Amino acid sequence: MEGLEQTSKLLELIRERGFMPGDKLPSERDLAALFGMSRSAVRESLIRLDTLRIVESRPKSGVYLQPYGAERSIEAMVLFAETNTPLSAAEVAQSVELRSVLENEAMRLACLRRTQSDLKDLQQILCDSAAAISRGETLAELDAQFHKAIVAATKNDVLLRFINVFYRMSRKRREIYFDAPRQSKRSHAQHLQLYSAIEAQDAVLGQQILRRHLKGVDAYFRMFFSEGPPLARRRAPAPKRATAKPASRSSRS
Repeated sequence: MEGLEQTSKLLELIRERGFMPGDKLPSERDLAALFGMSRSAVRESLIRLDTLRIVESRPKSGVYLQPYGAERSIEAMVLFAETNTPLSAAEVAQSVELRSVLENEAMRLACLRRTQSDLKDLQQILCDSAAAISRGETLAELDAQFHKAIVAATKNDVLLRFINVFYRMSRKRREIYFDAPRQSKRSHAQHLQLYSAIEAQDAVLGQQILRRHLKGVDAYFRMFFSEGPPLARRRAPAPKRATAKPASRSSRS
Protein backbone atom coordinates (compact mmCIF):
# COMPACT_ATOMS: atom_id res chain seq x y z
CA MET A 1 0.00 0.00 0.00
CA GLU A 2 2.86 2.36 0.83
CA GLY A 3 4.37 1.80 -2.60
CA LEU A 4 1.03 2.60 -4.24
CA GLU A 5 0.76 5.85 -2.27
CA GLN A 6 4.26 6.89 -3.33
CA THR A 7 3.46 6.14 -6.96
CA SER A 8 0.23 8.10 -6.61
CA LYS A 9 2.22 11.12 -5.42
CA LEU A 10 4.44 10.97 -8.48
CA LEU A 11 1.45 10.73 -10.81
CA GLU A 12 -0.16 13.68 -9.04
CA LEU A 13 3.03 15.72 -9.51
CA ILE A 14 3.09 14.89 -13.22
CA ARG A 15 -0.53 15.94 -13.59
CA GLU A 16 -0.40 19.11 -11.50
CA ARG A 17 2.78 20.45 -13.10
CA GLY A 18 1.50 19.81 -16.59
CA PHE A 19 4.34 17.66 -17.86
CA MET A 20 4.05 16.85 -21.55
CA PRO A 21 5.26 13.73 -23.41
CA GLY A 22 9.01 13.97 -23.76
CA ASP A 23 9.43 16.28 -20.75
CA LYS A 24 12.15 15.43 -18.27
CA LEU A 25 10.99 14.81 -14.71
CA PRO A 26 12.80 16.12 -11.60
CA SER A 27 15.76 14.09 -10.38
CA GLU A 28 15.40 11.35 -7.77
CA ARG A 29 17.03 13.68 -5.24
CA ASP A 30 14.58 16.51 -5.96
CA LEU A 31 11.59 14.16 -5.85
CA ALA A 32 12.75 12.68 -2.56
CA ALA A 33 13.12 16.15 -1.05
CA LEU A 34 9.76 17.27 -2.41
CA PHE A 35 7.84 14.35 -0.88
CA GLY A 36 10.00 13.71 2.18
CA MET A 37 10.72 10.21 0.90
CA SER A 38 13.94 8.24 0.67
CA ARG A 39 15.65 8.11 -2.70
CA SER A 40 15.24 4.34 -2.71
CA ALA A 41 11.47 4.73 -2.32
CA VAL A 42 11.39 7.24 -5.18
CA ARG A 43 13.50 4.90 -7.30
CA GLU A 44 11.08 2.00 -6.71
CA SER A 45 8.12 4.14 -7.80
CA LEU A 46 9.95 5.29 -10.93
CA ILE A 47 10.82 1.70 -11.78
CA ARG A 48 7.15 0.78 -11.50
CA LEU A 49 6.16 3.64 -13.82
CA ASP A 50 8.94 2.64 -16.22
CA THR A 51 7.71 -0.96 -16.26
CA LEU A 52 4.23 0.26 -17.21
CA ARG A 53 5.80 2.51 -19.88
CA ILE A 54 4.43 5.68 -18.28
CA VAL A 55 7.96 7.07 -18.02
CA GLU A 56 11.24 6.18 -19.70
CA SER A 57 14.53 6.05 -17.84
CA ARG A 58 17.42 7.09 -20.07
CA PRO A 59 20.92 6.23 -18.82
CA LYS A 60 23.04 9.30 -17.96
CA SER A 61 20.15 11.56 -18.96
CA GLY A 62 17.17 11.23 -16.64
CA VAL A 63 13.54 10.14 -16.55
CA TYR A 64 11.11 11.33 -19.23
CA LEU A 65 7.34 11.18 -19.62
CA GLN A 66 6.33 8.71 -22.30
CA PRO A 67 3.81 9.51 -25.07
CA TYR A 68 0.23 9.18 -23.90
CA GLY A 69 -0.97 6.49 -26.25
CA ALA A 70 -0.73 2.95 -27.54
CA GLU A 71 2.81 2.36 -26.27
CA ARG A 72 1.72 2.45 -22.64
CA SER A 73 0.95 -0.77 -20.82
CA ILE A 74 -2.73 -1.58 -20.40
CA GLU A 75 -1.94 -2.19 -16.72
CA ALA A 76 -1.11 1.52 -16.49
CA MET A 77 -4.84 2.20 -16.75
CA VAL A 78 -5.46 0.02 -13.71
CA LEU A 79 -2.80 1.97 -11.81
CA PHE A 80 -4.44 5.26 -12.78
CA ALA A 81 -7.81 4.04 -11.51
CA GLU A 82 -6.34 2.72 -8.25
CA THR A 83 -4.56 6.03 -7.58
CA ASN A 84 -7.52 8.20 -8.68
CA THR A 85 -5.50 9.55 -11.60
CA PRO A 86 -7.92 10.76 -14.31
CA LEU A 87 -7.92 8.94 -17.62
CA SER A 88 -8.21 10.84 -20.88
CA ALA A 89 -11.60 11.14 -22.56
CA ALA A 90 -10.29 9.15 -25.51
CA GLU A 91 -8.94 6.39 -23.28
CA VAL A 92 -12.26 6.07 -21.48
CA ALA A 93 -14.25 5.95 -24.71
CA GLN A 94 -11.90 3.38 -26.20
CA SER A 95 -11.93 1.23 -23.05
CA VAL A 96 -15.72 1.19 -23.00
CA GLU A 97 -15.79 0.37 -26.71
CA LEU A 98 -13.29 -2.47 -26.30
CA ARG A 99 -15.20 -3.90 -23.36
CA SER A 100 -18.42 -3.95 -25.43
CA VAL A 101 -16.69 -5.63 -28.37
CA LEU A 102 -15.03 -8.29 -26.21
CA GLU A 103 -18.06 -9.08 -24.07
CA ASN A 104 -20.33 -9.27 -27.11
CA GLU A 105 -18.05 -11.90 -28.65
CA ALA A 106 -17.70 -13.58 -25.25
CA MET A 107 -21.48 -13.96 -25.07
CA ARG A 108 -21.53 -15.69 -28.45
CA LEU A 109 -18.74 -18.07 -27.48
CA ALA A 110 -20.22 -18.72 -24.04
CA CYS A 111 -23.50 -19.79 -25.63
CA LEU A 112 -21.61 -22.22 -27.85
CA ARG A 113 -19.12 -23.57 -25.31
CA ARG A 114 -20.75 -23.35 -21.90
CA THR A 115 -20.81 -26.49 -19.77
CA GLN A 116 -23.02 -27.58 -16.91
CA SER A 117 -20.27 -26.42 -14.57
CA ASP A 118 -20.42 -22.93 -16.10
CA LEU A 119 -24.20 -22.83 -15.68
CA LYS A 120 -23.80 -23.88 -12.05
CA ASP A 121 -21.32 -21.05 -11.43
CA LEU A 122 -23.66 -18.51 -13.00
CA GLN A 123 -26.62 -19.85 -11.00
CA GLN A 124 -24.67 -19.47 -7.76
CA ILE A 125 -23.80 -15.84 -8.55
CA LEU A 126 -27.46 -15.14 -9.38
CA CYS A 127 -28.51 -16.73 -6.11
CA ASP A 128 -25.97 -14.66 -4.17
CA SER A 129 -27.13 -11.54 -6.02
CA ALA A 130 -30.77 -12.10 -5.12
CA ALA A 131 -29.79 -12.58 -1.47
CA ALA A 132 -27.66 -9.41 -1.51
CA ILE A 133 -30.51 -7.36 -2.97
CA SER A 134 -32.91 -8.68 -0.33
CA ARG A 135 -30.45 -7.47 2.32
CA GLY A 136 -30.19 -4.07 0.67
CA GLU A 137 -26.57 -4.65 -0.35
CA THR A 138 -24.79 -3.54 -3.50
CA LEU A 139 -24.08 -5.78 -6.48
CA ALA A 140 -20.84 -4.00 -7.40
CA GLU A 141 -18.67 -7.07 -6.89
CA LEU A 142 -21.24 -9.72 -7.82
CA ASP A 143 -21.96 -7.89 -11.09
CA ALA A 144 -18.29 -8.18 -12.01
CA GLN A 145 -18.26 -11.84 -11.00
CA PHE A 146 -21.25 -12.58 -13.24
CA HIS A 147 -19.72 -10.94 -16.30
CA LYS A 148 -16.36 -12.60 -15.74
CA ALA A 149 -18.11 -15.96 -15.32
CA ILE A 150 -19.66 -15.49 -18.77
CA VAL A 151 -16.21 -14.83 -20.22
CA ALA A 152 -14.81 -17.83 -18.34
CA ALA A 153 -17.41 -19.96 -20.12
CA THR A 154 -15.71 -19.16 -23.44
CA LYS A 155 -12.71 -21.27 -22.30
CA ASN A 156 -10.44 -18.48 -23.59
CA ASP A 157 -8.11 -17.53 -20.75
CA VAL A 158 -6.47 -14.68 -22.68
CA LEU A 159 -9.86 -13.09 -23.29
CA LEU A 160 -10.59 -13.40 -19.58
CA ARG A 161 -7.33 -11.62 -18.77
CA PHE A 162 -8.31 -8.63 -20.89
CA ILE A 163 -11.76 -8.47 -19.30
CA ASN A 164 -10.20 -8.69 -15.84
CA VAL A 165 -8.25 -5.51 -16.56
CA PHE A 166 -11.44 -3.57 -17.26
CA TYR A 167 -13.12 -4.79 -14.08
CA ARG A 168 -10.06 -4.01 -11.98
CA MET A 169 -9.90 -0.58 -13.58
CA SER A 170 -13.58 0.15 -13.00
CA ARG A 171 -13.90 -1.23 -9.45
CA LYS A 172 -14.22 2.10 -7.65
CA ARG A 173 -16.61 3.56 -10.21
CA ARG A 174 -18.80 0.46 -10.13
CA GLU A 175 -19.13 0.86 -6.37
CA ILE A 176 -20.55 4.35 -6.96
CA TYR A 177 -22.77 3.19 -9.82
CA PHE A 178 -24.32 0.38 -7.79
CA ASP A 179 -24.80 2.56 -4.72
CA ALA A 180 -28.32 3.22 -6.01
CA PRO A 181 -30.53 0.17 -5.20
CA ARG A 182 -32.37 0.46 -8.53
CA GLN A 183 -29.15 -0.21 -10.41
CA SER A 184 -28.60 -3.50 -8.58
CA LYS A 185 -32.18 -4.60 -9.23
CA ARG A 186 -31.97 -3.63 -12.90
CA SER A 187 -28.67 -5.42 -13.34
CA HIS A 188 -29.90 -8.59 -11.64
CA ALA A 189 -33.06 -8.72 -13.76
CA GLN A 190 -31.01 -8.52 -16.95
CA HIS A 191 -28.49 -11.04 -15.64
CA LEU A 192 -31.37 -13.50 -15.31
CA GLN A 193 -32.23 -12.89 -18.97
CA LEU A 194 -28.60 -13.33 -20.00
CA TYR A 195 -28.43 -16.60 -18.09
CA SER A 196 -31.55 -17.91 -19.83
CA ALA A 197 -30.03 -17.16 -23.24
CA ILE A 198 -26.77 -18.90 -22.31
CA GLU A 199 -28.62 -21.91 -20.93
CA ALA A 200 -30.65 -22.13 -24.17
CA GLN A 201 -27.46 -21.52 -26.20
CA ASP A 202 -29.24 -18.70 -28.03
CA ALA A 203 -26.32 -16.47 -28.99
CA VAL A 204 -28.39 -14.01 -31.04
CA LEU A 205 -30.79 -13.33 -28.19
CA GLY A 206 -27.96 -13.24 -25.67
CA GLN A 207 -26.08 -10.60 -27.65
CA GLN A 208 -29.22 -8.49 -28.00
CA ILE A 209 -29.81 -8.54 -24.25
CA LEU A 210 -26.14 -7.86 -23.53
CA ARG A 211 -26.03 -4.77 -25.77
CA ARG A 212 -29.06 -3.36 -23.99
CA HIS A 213 -27.57 -4.30 -20.63
CA LEU A 214 -24.26 -2.53 -21.28
CA LYS A 215 -25.74 0.58 -22.87
CA GLY A 216 -26.59 2.45 -19.67
CA VAL A 217 -23.40 1.42 -17.88
CA ASP A 218 -21.27 2.48 -20.85
CA ALA A 219 -22.83 5.95 -20.78
CA TYR A 220 -22.11 6.20 -17.06
CA PHE A 221 -18.44 5.32 -17.46
CA ARG A 222 -18.02 7.78 -20.33
CA MET A 223 -19.40 10.56 -18.11
CA PHE A 224 -17.67 9.85 -14.82
CA PHE A 225 -14.55 7.79 -15.47
CA SER A 226 -12.44 10.67 -16.81
CA GLU A 227 -12.70 13.52 -14.30
CA GLY A 228 -10.13 16.25 -14.69
CA PRO A 229 -7.27 16.70 -17.18
CA PRO A 230 -5.30 13.68 -18.43
CA LEU A 231 -1.61 13.32 -17.64
CA ALA A 232 -0.50 14.48 -21.04
CA ARG A 233 -3.40 16.93 -21.47
CA ARG A 234 -4.32 15.27 -24.72
CA ARG A 235 -7.94 15.05 -25.79
CA ALA A 236 -9.47 13.19 -28.70
CA PRO A 237 -13.10 12.88 -29.79
CA ALA A 238 -14.84 9.74 -28.61
CA PRO A 239 -15.32 7.22 -31.40
CA LYS A 240 -18.81 7.02 -32.77
CA ARG A 241 -20.75 3.98 -31.63
CA ALA A 242 -23.06 2.16 -33.97
CA THR A 243 -26.70 2.32 -32.99
CA ALA A 244 -27.79 -1.10 -31.81
CA LYS A 245 -30.91 -2.60 -33.34
CA PRO A 246 -33.88 -2.92 -30.99
CA ALA A 247 -34.00 -6.21 -29.11
CA SER A 248 -36.58 -8.74 -30.18
CA ARG A 249 -39.83 -8.83 -28.28
CA SER A 250 -38.81 -12.05 -26.54
CA SER A 251 -35.77 -10.35 -24.99
CA ARG A 252 -37.66 -7.51 -23.36
CA SER A 253 -38.34 -7.53 -19.65
